Amino acid sequence: MTRSPILPILLCVACLRPAVAAAEEPVRQVFVVPNFHPASCGWLTDWSTERNYCANTYFDHLDRVRDDPNYSFALSECNNMIAMLYFRPDRAAELKQRIAEGRVELCNASFLEPTVNLSGGEALVKMGVEGLRWQQQVMGVRPRFSWMIDVTGMHEQMAQITAGLGLDALVYCRLNPTGSTVHWLQSPDGSRILALSPGHYSEWMQVFGTEKPLSNAQLKELVGDVEQRVAPLTDEEFRHGGMNGNLNSPPRRVPAGAAVLILGSAGDYSFAPRCKSYPSEFLRQFRQVAPQLDVKFTTPSKYLDAILPGIRSGAIRVPTMHGGMDYTYKAFWIESPRVKSWYRHCEQQLQAAEMLAAAASLSAKFDYPAQPLYEAWLQMLLNMDRNTLWGAAGGMVFENARSWDVSDRFRSVEHISRNVLAGAARSLVGKKKGAAVFNPLNWRRTDPVRLTSALGVVSQTLPGTDDVLCRLDLPSMGISGAEAASSPSLKYIDLPEVIETRDYRARVSPTSGALESLVLKRSGRELLSGPANVVVAETPRKPIGGPADHMVDRPERRRVTDSIQSACQITVSTGSLATVVEAESKFIGGGRLRRVMIFYRDYPRIDFETELNDVPDRTVVVAEFPLAAAVREVRRGIPYGFSCAAWSEPNPALDGFAKGITPAVRWSHYQMDGAGMAILDRGLTGREIVGKTPVIYLYNAADKYRGYPNAWLSGAGRHRLSYAIVPHEGDFAAARIPQLAWEFNDPPLLVGDRAPAQATSFVKTSDNVIVEALRREGDELELRLAESLGTPGKATVTLALPHRDAALTDMVGGNRQPLPGGPSYEFAIRPQQIVTLRFRTDTAVPAIKPLTRWDDLVPENKREALHRYLPDVKGHPPAG
Repeated sequence: MTRSPILPILLCVACLRPAVAAAEEPVRQVFVVPNFHPASCGWLTDWSTERNYCANTYFDHLDRVRDDPNYSFALSECNNMIAMLYFRPDRAAELKQRIAEGRVELCNASFLEPTVNLSGGEALVKMGVEGLRWQQQVMGVRPRFSWMIDVTGMHEQMAQITAGLGLDALVYCRLNPTGSTVHWLQSPDGSRILALSPGHYSEWMQVFGTEKPLSNAQLKELVGDVEQRVAPLTDEEFRHGGMNGNLNSPPRRVPAGAAVLILGSAGDYSFAPRCKSYPSEFLRQFRQVAPQLDVKFTTPSKYLDAILPGIRSGAIRVPTMHGGMDYTYKAFWIESPRVKSWYRHCEQQLQAAEMLAAAASLSAKFDYPAQPLYEAWLQMLLNMDRNTLWGAAGGMVFENARSWDVSDRFRSVEHISRNVLAGAARSLVGKKKGAAVFNPLNWRRTDPVRLTSALGVVSQTLPGTDDVLCRLDLPSMGISGAEAASSPSLKYIDLPEVIETRDYRARVSPTSGALESLVLKRSGRELLSGPANVVVAETPRKPIGGPADHMVDRPERRRVTDSIQSACQITVSTGSLATVVEAESKFIGGGRLRRVMIFYRDYPRIDFETELNDVPDRTVVVAEFPLAAAVREVRRGIPYGFSCAAWSEPNPALDGFAKGITPAVRWSHYQMDGAGMAILDRGLTGREIVGKTPVIYLYNAADKYRGYPNAWLSGAGRHRLSYAIVPHEGDFAAARIPQLAWEFNDPPLLVGDRAPAQATSFVKTSDNVIVEALRREGDELELRLAESLGTPGKATVTLALPHRDAALTDMVGGNRQPLPGGPSYEFAIRPQQIVTLRFRTDTAVPAIKPLTRWDDLVPENKREALHRYLPDVKGHPPAG
């Protein structure tokens, strides 16, 4: 049969149709950003060895940039860069060249990747300020991102802090409640930042983990993954936050019209792709399987630049996330009170040292110690590393005979702060007898304080200690003199049936030592529904993973025992300031339980000190405070602000998060109709409320962390835990709960053995703000504060230090807006707004020299380990 010449032509046209159709389809860009996720200050090995793991694994990525023209990666954390430059100075020029080419991106403005939920606000701001300073001065680059890929929940002020540092976006992974991989993150003051949250930081693991090229079936799985990500959000999902049903599921929804972002790696401590021909061969393979997808291995800035025009024009529509989010790895908030309370103490002492040094340098003959204060802050930033401040690491990270450790850095910060405070005070005081006392808080203080010697007119010995309760009258952020008082007498009495103060009537059980009743005097209202400050030991109902990583919420735990089960011995003492009740009994495992309660005569706070002994492994200990009425709103302190959530009934105006175990900074608060109660802490950061019963977490005992012993996690030995409550009429703002929390945390400091000629206040403000920082920067004085009550209004600052003019700036001194007035200044302030003011001075302090070697900060006997280079140590450190 003769074939028609037309048929082959028709067949060829038919064969071409799919290709033509495919060519007409829009090409979807896929940006794969290789990243390396370590615990850079020690996790399963000591600090000195960890820096070898980090530097060498980053060099593995740098090798692939050298060997494969299609490879790029994101480089994070200044301490990792310090290790790279120190161990391999021969590669410094190469690294800087790759950065200049855009194939290595310094992706993180922060000095390192911290936990964002456990420090004070100024420490979190300094993390960004010093990270930017170091990278600009040493590497010549200003990062664009807050790179927070390992946070396990995030608070409401991160958007404001990120925007205030002048960054373009925040990158995080877990618990994205919007369902959109790109969204706005908005803080209570209205400021916002673009957030990138594409899923896990270890996506496309098979690409990075395989040692040979992937099969077609494996490649098609990746194509399916992209198709799943680009499925559009419905209008209802867009309005209501997308995939909000399961907050632990990684978000997979890319906004319409946006490119796809993949944070690629093979898990923690990931190398460059194990297959040596990747990524170039992978890209060739992928083009054959999915020509409609344009995949590139690149950096986060190139992805951001690809989507920003569409977002700015409105062509790419993204939702806005208001309020807070859920938290995971909940053991992190409730363990190792030793590291959390030591951190709190050190950061506040360091901030006080900066304040007094700044005042003394401008009003007396004192040289501002810019470099020592900078080096103290760097050590605080290292101790803010995630696993460090969580407490989730092997014990060698916290105390180590050979390597620089967490306790070394805390002691160094304490030493620097004490020296600075003493030196500044000497320049400010004369020869008058008495003591110099510095109040670092920006309001007049008359609260009772605990000191090592009797000062002032009114004082009272604390039984069983060398400490004294004193009542001083101190000026706002100022220095004052106090005369020594005679040793106060102490009277022991029987437990009163009712302990009556100016604010309330309390009743303590004579058999259990529990707080049985708490009645507000003005209204006669009972706040408690049952015994309070009951210490409870609990264990999970079902087996869980490592208790130092994971902990179930309270309803999923069983009550093993509590402090009501054992009879206690009670001792009561009284004096001019307070009634002190001490209860001692046995507790879980036969350990000793000692509880001290301090009821002040004319101050609303009730202080608690609980001593635990030998808490068994895998045991959680809480103190509970059952309330008599429904809790309408729950607030808790976060860095530079607070979160506010509805509780007993919905309230769309309140978008905070309060369900389950949550982290708190200094305080939490429970608002009922017409009254409330706050729980204050000095590093006991875990909170939870079930029904009408709030609890504060005292201990989460874990003898080992991933096989390694850790005495800072173990329940063995003695543990003294300090917390307080504030019962009150009215609402939290009228009760000034944030200010009372600061008073509990930040006592006045004895800074000299001679008194100043007169009390002096350096800074006064309106009552609606809290100042966290006063320091010198070049020829300027920097003051940072935040609105504290969640209400818009006016704020005032009066600066009684020599200066010429004032400006409102961002957190690094940019975007200046002149502020008229002087020495008093007034400005509008938004709810929870963080405000930075800069005042020009006639003198300048020395410029900070960026630190590129740790030698001067490390104890001499630990420098050998610091200097040791281990070229073969790379990848993931082994578990114990």
